[in-house]
Amino acid sequence: MNKFIVFFVCAFNIFTPFTYHLSGAQPQNQSQTKQLETSTQGVNCSPQLQKTLQAILKIPEAINLINSIRKEGTISIVAKNNYLSKQFGAVWDPDQRVIYIEVSSDRTEGTLIGFLLFELHNASVNYRIKELNNMASRGEINKEKYVESMEYLEYINSLNASRIAQIGIRMGALPWDSHLPTYNNFEDHFNAQKMSGHSDCFARNYDMCL
Repeated sequence: MNKFIVFFVCAFNIFTPFTYHLSGAQPQNQSQTKQLETSTQGVNCSPQLQKTLQAILKIPEAINLINSIRKEGTISIVAKNNYLSKQFGAVWDPDQRVIYIEVSSDRTEGTLIGFLLFELHNASVNYRIKELNNMASRGEINKEKYVESMEYLEYINSLNASRIAQIGIRMGALPWDSHLPTYNNFEDHFNAQKMSGHSDCFARNYDMCL
């Protein structure tokens, strides 16, 4: 059973799903309208996060990202305050295909947008996450390489999420605090994750894969 820190498997709480419709996005032509409508098919979103999803759907690159994720199946975006979402803000469940985001009074809309953009990128490499877990289960990768590979996935995802956030900010579609800070290189990123205890959680997940 796959259980790990950013790609975390947990049971659903009862919530009212909302299949998103683009009442607020502003496509410029018929082609964009069709693209927007297509991108939201197979995306379920909690009511508390409708505004967050709507904001990123104003960015063509974000629409393309969601379309690529949808090729693997339906995803859900759920407002849920659990241990991991409280600790990290948001988590991706690779088995249930759910993004859990903590929603609280001290979270700005920009912060929620940043969380969602990052976890959408984690969702976009779900095949690689499962591949690494399967390799661990078969003993084809050692713990050190597994942890490093997981952290490298997150590093690349952070860069790509930050790029889309910057595009949205320059467009005027996203608030300034949607900005996602990143490290200049993977070595710095990895060292920070090890110091924070984040990498230890991937190490524990490796043990559970055996």
